[in-house]
Amino acid sequence: MLFWHMGMTCAIVFFALGTRRIDYRVVLLGAIVPDLIDKPIGRIFFEDHFHNGRLFGHTLLVATVMLLGIQLTLRGATARRWFILPICMLIHQVLDGMWNEPITWFWPLFGTEFPVDPDPGYWLRLLTRPWLVAGEVAGVVLLVYLSRAYKLQDPGLRARFLSKGELIDRPERMSRSDRMGSPAQAPDAEEESPTSPKEAD
Repeated sequence: MLFWHMGMTCAIVFFALGTRRIDYRVVLLGAIVPDLIDKPIGRIFFEDHFHNGRLFGHTLLVATVMLLGIQLTLRGATARRWFILPICMLIHQVLDGMWNEPITWFWPLFGTEFPVDPDPGYWLRLLTRPWLVAGEVAGVVLLVYLSRAYKLQDPGLRARFLSKGELIDRPERMSRSDRMGSPAQAPDAEEESPTSPKEAD
């Protein structure tokens, strides 16, 4: 479930932490990292071995190691940007109800083997189960709501989000260097002129 995780994770982070110093590009990435890790391994390339789409990326161990690694190796603005990634991975795991799969969630506490879940129709099921489709629609609605609430249809605000991951509710909060082609700079040039026409005479 792609948009379900992205939309719900953004909503949870937004209501819990707001927008200050949060890179929402990293939030969107962290929301799907567990699936980006596990689905190719367990459902595509090594399906004959694992038969499961919830593996390493759905474990507390990997999220915890990633969090510690970021805190120990990164500093300053880079650390602030990436600290949210493992937190979003944990949110993904909670949304997946991983407490119902303790062997995977607490891996390798109960052994190094992951549960096997053979499902030849796995990909078709993702597209046909009503509650999965409803979840995807809900995720899209949440993403559209946030994008509209923070006016990402505005070229300047959208560029700010794409370059820095910031959500800014008012364009006037942007620095002039971040405004794309803003005409507001023209009057400043006149104000900074050292002499007026009268003084020149």
